[in-house]
Amino acid sequence: MFQTLQKLRVICFMFATTAERKVPPTPSNMPFTLNNLWDNPGARKIQKRWGRSGTRGNACGRGQRGQGARSGAGVPPKFEGGQTPLTRRLPKWGAKPSLELYREVNICQIIDRIKQGRIDATQPIQIKDMLESRIFSKCKHGVKLLARGAERLSELNTPLTIEVSDASKTAIDAIKKAGGEVKVVYFTPLLLRQHLFPDKYPLELRPALPPSRAVEAIQRSEERGAVADYIKPKWVIEEEIEKKKLEEMAKLEVDTLKVQLQGAETVETAKKEKKKKKQKQQEEKQVSTLDLTNFKYPVSREPGCGKDKIKQRKPVVYKKLSLNLD
Repeated sequence: MFQTLQKLRVICFMFATTAERKVPPTPSNMPFTLNNLWDNPGARKIQKRWGRSGTRGNACGRGQRGQGARSGAGVPPKFEGGQTPLTRRLPKWGAKPSLELYREVNICQIIDRIKQGRIDATQPIQIKDMLESRIFSKCKHGVKLLARGAERLSELNTPLTIEVSDASKTAIDAIKKAGGEVKVVYFTPLLLRQHLFPDKYPLELRPALPPSRAVEAIQRSEERGAVADYIKPKWVIEEEIEKKKLEEMAKLEVDTLKVQLQGAETVETAKKEKKKKKQKQQEEKQVSTLDLTNFKYPVSREPGCGKDKIKQRKPVVYKKLSLNLD
């Protein structure tokens, strides 16, 4: 009996309205203040609870077994059932981030190590010397020289020659102004490791041919004023040969123009001479045509001249014909 009453109570609670469940009875004389607030009837709803009884019991609408029946189940919207998704099928384009992260070293750090006696300023300062002097502890791709502390170069008596992977324009200008030199050297990660730790490599590795991207970076550093040391690929050598040819052609053209202008006092007189030559050429072309008005004899027509040039007719030779009428 008690169990049946309890079940009836639960059923009545399930079919009760939200106003009956949540909202307390509010007399008309009760003031609506901050300490006495309530929701409108039907404003709040209780969340549905599955797996109790009725049509949403047992499997709770998830079906029987499978991916959708598990807790936390579901796939992302981009999932295409196992086939290659669209994000992987489409080609990728655009700028790629550079994977070569150079270790940045300032000029002031090198000057401090020189004053401490860790680096010899009379010899070329290489990446190996920077590692041994504890400017940095690790270096995988190379070193880039920056211009911080460039005004302290006047403190040194000897000019510096620094070998790095890259350098800024201000750093190159400052070192060149002090009488030094910045040398850009190409290293692969393996060659750089051999340079830093030569004891681990009993045989010396061959220098590597840089790719086009690295060659373009080295050429940019050369334009800034650095000296480059790398194996030049074939296309770079061909470009240099073509540039030299063009420069030589330009020099020859300049020399010929100078020789032409030596006879003329100014450029204007030379232009006038060119115009006169053009006019003469046009006149000669007109003479070559069959206009009798502009026709001129090539030689003087005096009596007795040109006798040999007069064409004579060939003598006519008659043949005899014999006819037999018999």
